[in-house]
Amino acid sequence: MNQITSITTFLFRLFILIIWVGQSVSLSGQEILTQNIRGTVVDQSTQMPLIGATIILVDSDPLLGTVTNKDGEFILVKVPVGRQSVRINYMGYHQATVSNLNLVSGKELVLWIEMEEKVIMGEEITIRAYSRKDQPINEMATVSARSFTVEETEKYAGSLGDPARMAMNFAGVMAGADQINDIIIRGNSPIGLLWRLEGIHIPNPNHFSSLGSTGGPISMLNNNVLNNSDFYTGAFPAEYGNALSGVFDLRLRTGNNKKREYTAQVGLNGAEFGVEGPIIKEWGNSYIAHYRYSTLAALHLMGLNIGVMAIPYYQDLSFKLDFRTKKSGRWSAFGIGGLNHITLEDKESDTYDFLRLSSESGVLGINHMHFINNTTRIKTGIAVSAASDHELDSVWSNGNREKFYWDLYTEIKYSFTSNIRKKFNPRNLLIAGIDLDLFSVTYRDSIFSLPSASYFHTIDIKDNLLLIQAYSHWKHKFSDELTIISGLHYQQTTLNNELSLEPRLSLNWNVTKSDIVSFGYGLHSQVQPRLIYFEETLLDTTNVLYGPSNQDLGFTKSHHFVLGYQHRFNPNLRVKSEVYYQRLFNIPVKATPSWISLINYGRSFSYGDYDSLVNEGTGRNIGLECTLEHFFASNYYYLVTLSLFDSKYVASDNKTRNTAFNGNFILNILGGYEFHFRKQNSFSTDFKTVWAGGLRSIPIDLNASRTKGETVYDYSNVYKDRYDNYFRLDIRLSYHINRTKVGHMIALDIQNITNRYNRFLETYNPDTDKIEQEYQLGILPIVLYRVYF
Repeated sequence: MNQITSITTFLFRLFILIIWVGQSVSLSGQEILTQNIRGTVVDQSTQMPLIGATIILVDSDPLLGTVTNKDGEFILVKVPVGRQSVRINYMGYHQATVSNLNLVSGKELVLWIEMEEKVIMGEEITIRAYSRKDQPINEMATVSARSFTVEETEKYAGSLGDPARMAMNFAGVMAGADQINDIIIRGNSPIGLLWRLEGIHIPNPNHFSSLGSTGGPISMLNNNVLNNSDFYTGAFPAEYGNALSGVFDLRLRTGNNKKREYTAQVGLNGAEFGVEGPIIKEWGNSYIAHYRYSTLAALHLMGLNIGVMAIPYYQDLSFKLDFRTKKSGRWSAFGIGGLNHITLEDKESDTYDFLRLSSESGVLGINHMHFINNTTRIKTGIAVSAASDHELDSVWSNGNREKFYWDLYTEIKYSFTSNIRKKFNPRNLLIAGIDLDLFSVTYRDSIFSLPSASYFHTIDIKDNLLLIQAYSHWKHKFSDELTIISGLHYQQTTLNNELSLEPRLSLNWNVTKSDIVSFGYGLHSQVQPRLIYFEETLLDTTNVLYGPSNQDLGFTKSHHFVLGYQHRFNPNLRVKSEVYYQRLFNIPVKATPSWISLINYGRSFSYGDYDSLVNEGTGRNIGLECTLEHFFASNYYYLVTLSLFDSKYVASDNKTRNTAFNGNFILNILGGYEFHFRKQNSFSTDFKTVWAGGLRSIPIDLNASRTKGETVYDYSNVYKDRYDNYFRLDIRLSYHINRTKVGHMIALDIQNITNRYNRFLETYNPDTDKIEQEYQLGILPIVLYRVYF
């Protein structure tokens, strides 16, 4: 504790010194630094470029403006660095404003702007006075959805550039644990989350993750490559399937197609280098690529003793190539992938334990967008992705390694996706598509048996399965104030020919210029974690014969109802509330009376007893969410979210219990202020505090544990009680320095600055004959330095 406090104090003093030096140097220069803003303006529904749109730099004097060319592109040159806003006008479209853009000297700002066509009723034309920052990018979403910016993934204290950790600040979302970025949405298991990148369903994008999970300790997603994206917490549109709780619909940005630029950064999360620029400048093609390597591993390879027993090794790469052609449409190739491992050793004697854990995952894809005409376009994508999870447990003896246990779980997926958008008129839009995912799975382990001095397998599976999804949804605008969206989603798996037909419906009514009422309903389904289908049970005790017991399992399903209300006080301040009811059914539970249910899957790091399951469990989540939000404007922002919820389930013993994720309440308060020095350098202070209900637990039977000499749980009181309430305070300090053609940023994140010990789990220690507590992370300072050039 004292050592961590000393390190934190040293880092804070170093940070203040850097600010003082940077500010002293900046005051000595008088040059006004400028940079370019370029971008592309398209129709929101068809993605067709809008030619002749007017672009104006807000509050510029003299007025700085331009118009888009035949490709919908524009450039504003010599814009002063700092916070800037851009306004876009186009005949027949609602005005769009992109506000408070952070323009730095070392990097051009490249924008992608989608404009919405007006609905004209007789002679009346409704004009929207400002852009809607509260709306998701996907125009088919009306409830439980919002967009987030790349800046938010970094600016929110404690987010560390990770979209999942950033989303923990939103209403209805809470962290599964400090150590990993699992997120619990409206009381659902973390496995109910869907990750999608560039329209492709992707495997878990986190380092040191286990197969079937959706989170991990360190994200592979790089916010230097990400573009603004969408996040959903329920009742999502028809194009999203195989998910029960939420969706991350991520986009990668295109590189600068006019100028080569570089980014380098180093911090506790890794050392990174990135480059972007034009491939063929005249054609408008571009590339962007970023590579990261573990900082601790790099220091260890340099021979430095960093005082850590187990060094986490990891590296990842993200890239996107963008090609524009005159006749064959627009092509892009993208990829993200990472490798990691960690080794735990006990070297106190010549014979010591050796445990190595590793995982890999990645996706490589190609997308093609073809414009049939000005109102119709087709987008098609293919991709291959892979994920594996490997464990090796062995002992070194006299220079030889003897393996006692190993496993290797691998999934390779081949994906095809295609959708068509048809805009009949400003009132009506149809989107229909299909997603095909072919899985090739290999699950195998090997255990050393002492009596026979040989190895045997408890699982040895090699199989294929196809997941088919198709959808269509129709958007009809009765007016600019009233919109209804209806849709249908189809899902089928070839493993057991289970299928589901799922209606979706949503409504958005702008009652006044400031008040919005919304409603959403969806029937959703999700396949089980693929390992569950291949779980085997002991069929013959005499011959030790195992066989599959879960391959007939159907989808877990849920009805999700959401009613929302939002009031906008002004363009930057809103209050929003949503009330929801989610009815879950067809949940796998044990065939014999038991408390076990897959609704709680993901609560612990252990796999669990999941053989011989049937789809007879139920559950329900109800809740109220309130949000007060001031978007970044006038140099400050704040966000307050309160979530009250209750999550229950019924397993095969017909008893109603709390789910493992029923925390009952979450309160988030965060905000920040940005100080500017001569409109060139800036200093930001950000904070976040969270107060939430503690994790549910299975109590320990102390007497039974004493008798057996190990932890024995009291399953008669499963998830009845919660641990103490969770509290954490994070702060972030950052300083941006602009120089001619070079920009710098240094940041200090201090997580859990009060060093509060939030309880994580408890175990019985036979040596002390006591129930001992294990806690989540204490105070953790993280420094980041970045340079643009």
